[in-house]
Amino acid sequence: MKTQAIGWNDLAGPEKPAAINPADNLNSATRLVSRAILALAPALALIVGAAWLVTMPDLVVYLQAALWTSGFLFFGLALDSEKTTISGLSLATGFALPLLAVWSDRVAIEVAVVAVALVAAWIAAAIFARWPTSAPR
Repeated sequence: MKTQAIGWNDLAGPEKPAAINPADNLNSATRLVSRAILALAPALALIVGAAWLVTMPDLVVYLQAALWTSGFLFFGLALDSEKTTISGLSLATGFALPLLAVWSDRVAIEVAVVAVALVAAWIAAAIFARWPTSAPR
């Protein structure tokens, strides 16, 4: 009996699964890249908006106030979280955001952009984690 390297006639038999899709890896890579782009778009928009607000001395107080109050949101997330690692990171962020807001007022205004980058990283991670990983069927 002659054996073949690839059994072309035997792929879709009744006991075997359907033919393997050669573009399946490309589809999963495309899904991963689109998830990353969709997660990074709002994060980059926040950072650009913060950099724009830092250049306006009259409006930067609103950014600092938003950073200060968002620290309380992260305290709430730390209390609500079921995972201890997420709870600890949320608690650390809850302490860091008001501190960075005060530093942006007292030391250098650019510290506010760092604080917004921290919030943007949380938002990007949340969007990336919640987006579906498989294609709808």
